Amino acid sequence: MTKEELADWCRAEREEALRQIELFGNGGVKAKLEMPDGSVEEITESVVRHQKEVAEKYEHLIAVLTG
Repeated sequence: MTKEELADWCRAEREEALRQIELFGNGGVKAKLEMPDGSVEEITESVVRHQKEVAEKYEHLIAVLTG
């Protein structure tokens, strides 16, 4: 895989993270985790926070690969 191919892959992954932020961040889709004991935990904020971190990491990788 070339550096440009890797940068393209990073761009696609970043776009997916941004899509997830939009999907979960605007109050539309809620993420819930069902535990083995049957209890349910709301994890939407954690999903959004994680995807923001992912998008930032891919931005950094893209900058390094193309800079």
